[in-house]
Amino acid sequence: MEKLSRSKGVVSFLFRFLRFLIVVGIACALAFWLYAIRPKPEKKQLVRTPPSVRIFEADSRSEEMIVEAFGTVSPRKLVEIAVEVPGRIDYLNPGFLEGGVIGNQELLIQIDPRSYLLGKEAAAVRVNQARADVDSLNQEIENLKTDIELAKDNVSLTQKELRRIRALSKNQFASKASLDKAMQQHLSARVQLQGIQNRLLLIPTMMAQKKSALVMANVEFRKAELALERTRILSGFDGFVLEKLAEEGEYVTSGMTLGAIYEKDALDVEVRIALEQMKWIQAFFSNGRTPEARVSIANFEDAGKGVWKAKVARIKARIDEKTRTLPMTLEIQTRIDDDDNNSSRVSLFDLKPGAFVKCKIIGETRENIFVLPRYLLKPGNIIFVVKNQRLEMRQVSVLRKFEEEVYINGGLNNGDKIISSPLPGAVEGMQLTISQMGI
Repeated sequence: MEKLSRSKGVVSFLFRFLRFLIVVGIACALAFWLYAIRPKPEKKQLVRTPPSVRIFEADSRSEEMIVEAFGTVSPRKLVEIAVEVPGRIDYLNPGFLEGGVIGNQELLIQIDPRSYLLGKEAAAVRVNQARADVDSLNQEIENLKTDIELAKDNVSLTQKELRRIRALSKNQFASKASLDKAMQQHLSARVQLQGIQNRLLLIPTMMAQKKSALVMANVEFRKAELALERTRILSGFDGFVLEKLAEEGEYVTSGMTLGAIYEKDALDVEVRIALEQMKWIQAFFSNGRTPEARVSIANFEDAGKGVWKAKVARIKARIDEKTRTLPMTLEIQTRIDDDDNNSSRVSLFDLKPGAFVKCKIIGETRENIFVLPRYLLKPGNIIFVVKNQRLEMRQVSVLRKFEEEVYINGGLNNGDKIISSPLPGAVEGMQLTISQMGI
């Protein structure tokens, strides 16, 4: 029984093993058949293709050397409104507000003028009194001259009478009393004449005093008139109100600041130029000229809508010790778009003091300059050029690097084919294929 079981186990194992061999054989036959019917690949010869590059032709041109700087707009003419006479504000211009528009010779502030009117009238009375005193003294001079003539006639008559009485006294026809009386009358006449002459001699001194008093009265009148005039504060130009510090009805004292105004169309901007940038505009100053400039609001989305003409007005006398830059002032003039429309001088209403602006000072013009994108310049001032379908690493002379451009004034010729596309693994003389033209 035990032997029968063992024989059955062996038979079962052999059956399974045989089935395994059959499956493996079928699989191997199927794999061989698939391998046999596979398509055979074609053999291709490897061909090396030169790298493809994009190029553009070099073209020289005239280029203005621009010097860029930033600055803050400030009024060219800023006037603080201050009181010259004390008093209460009787009138305040409705336009005298921050940002308000004012006209030339427009009344801004009126101080209560009543006390100053009275002062002027009193000064006028003193002038009239002093003038009357001078006229009275002139009339007195004329009267004294007449009195002198009469006194002289009186002296002459008394002298003749004295001579007559003295002759009669010698012949005993006149008494001693008559002679003494005649002598007394003659002496009185002479004393009267001398008194009038003395008074006339004092007249020039008195006249000088009266005229001095008249001059002083006129001075006081002009002072009173000036004080009255100073109660009216007028604008000296067309402009805008920068600051307001007073209200109607407020009492103000001399020297008190009431506000500030600045002139329309008169704005400046101070910029600081690095010394190494001065070489691009130095030629203008050497020839007695000043360079032009363009001013635009910095960080403005549509910069083309807000560009103003300007010019360098003056250069400061000293270099800034901290930044080692040279300060200069630009005078802002007309706006570009209005000037293009043949408009006259326009309002700078949309350019306010305190605006942060970008300034481009237009320097000298250089001829035969190649302006390339800055990224095309390789280390060592190398430009990749295609010549005879091969790469040439050409060294160039760089005049200036400005913003995203580089100015080249040597090493390139018109028509040179400059590579504008990336070229990894570049080797001098390597063969290239031109794919397209353009940067």
